[in-house]
Amino acid sequence: MFKISEFSKLTNISPRMLRHYDKLNLLKPEIIQAENGYRYYTPEQITQANQLLSLKNIGIPLKEIKPFLDGKADLADYLTKHRTLLETELAEKKLQLAYLDLLEEKKTPSEKDAMNYPIEEKKIPDLFVLAYRQEVASYYEEEQLWQQLFSTIRTEDLAKLGQSIAVFRDTTSDMIDIEVMISTPKTLGHKYPQIKTFSPGLIASVVTNGAYATMPTIHADMANWLKVNGYVHTGNIFNIYHSSPATEEQEQFYITEVCYPIKRPK
Repeated sequence: MFKISEFSKLTNISPRMLRHYDKLNLLKPEIIQAENGYRYYTPEQITQANQLLSLKNIGIPLKEIKPFLDGKADLADYLTKHRTLLETELAEKKLQLAYLDLLEEKKTPSEKDAMNYPIEEKKIPDLFVLAYRQEVASYYEEEQLWQQLFSTIRTEDLAKLGQSIAVFRDTTSDMIDIEVMISTPKTLGHKYPQIKTFSPGLIASVVTNGAYATMPTIHADMANWLKVNGYVHTGNIFNIYHSSPATEEQEQFYITEVCYPIKRPK
């Protein structure tokens, strides 16, 4: 048995916090002597303390930890969801840092990232695609849609797939309506009856390299280009990912083609 001072050293938990965990019924001493209030812990409780600290250190509130310690909650499922939450928050913080860099350099995105690449008009032929569509709360959740889409595709067919496309559809709700799709040979139709036709038609297109922090500027420039040249924006904006986080570890290697369906001026 260990006195509270000894147990504190073994677990790196202060005596004050050990008393706090006792009050919360998270880590109670094995024995509390009635005559003097001395607290004693067992060697087995070192493992319990380490588990408690691990759950606390990943950001789980103390009031939510007990069911996991007691084995009454699905820890694996919670950790999966918690990882997704943390990754979304991390992506948002990275984007904030990118904007902070621009502000510290005393340049707005439009001044720094003035477009050195042309916006072009072109026609994209019909594509056969596998798709997955869902409303999400944040653009950062797009990655989850891709995971869902690829979970429906057999491993032996992955090498036969083509372009990755995300369509951002209009919605009247507060959510974001995203449909992710990947071009697919028509010959796979017997395996995937859900294959459908995507008809982009005439578009205005601009290819951008690097992080997605410049996207708001690109959309502003695209809107101005359409206005100056008399084009009418006719459909849902979509991105073609020529390279993305799925294929590249570093942001500077991302290649994204931003596409606006259009109608020529009369």
